[in-house]
Amino acid sequence: MEKEKLSAREAALVARARREAEAPKGSAATAPPAAAPEQRQGRVPEKPEVERIAQLMAEERAETARRTRKMRRYGLIGSAAILAAFALWLTREFFRRR
Repeated sequence: MEKEKLSAREAALVARARREAEAPKGSAATAPPAAAPEQRQGRVPEKPEVERIAQLMAEERAETARRTRKMRRYGLIGSAAILAAFALWLTREFFRRR
């Protein structure tokens, strides 16, 4: 099974999420209990960040799917146009000789 290729934007988001997950956090266990609320005030909760990244990746996949459908449609239309032109030329050549 082929691994799904990520766009540059998705790859950057995944790399950022991995860096944040691996980075040592100022754990609340080592900090005094009074300092814990102060540390959390400037920080956005992790759950919405993960949801936001998931939403961005879903939007990127939807856009990629839309572009793929568009390319397929124009590929079929282009191929049909070339085939139609060839058929018209062939018909014209065939009837011209008789």
